[in-house]
Amino acid sequence: MTERRSKSETEIPLFLIPTVIARQIKEQGDDVFRISVKRTHWHHYNVTVRTKQVHRELRGRKDSSPARQKPDSPEDTPGDARTEGVE
Repeated sequence: MTERRSKSETEIPLFLIPTVIARQIKEQGDDVFRISVKRTHWHHYNVTVRTKQVHRELRGRKDSSPARQKPDSPEDTPGDARTEGVE
């Protein structure tokens, strides 16, 4: 069975919501999928942070293929209309 990827805290005062969200994200350590804040009564809220794991294939991926790299100078750009046919 998979582990639950959400964590809830109840009866949080309004001014502590950013602190609670930051703490939950640091504790879980994955990518944030959804943050839900619901008002309960007066100025108190229920905060739920749901995370998801990053797929192993996407984690730390660097694309080093030459087709994806930007050219270093404008002269290296293929198909430039200004330079075609000019010698």
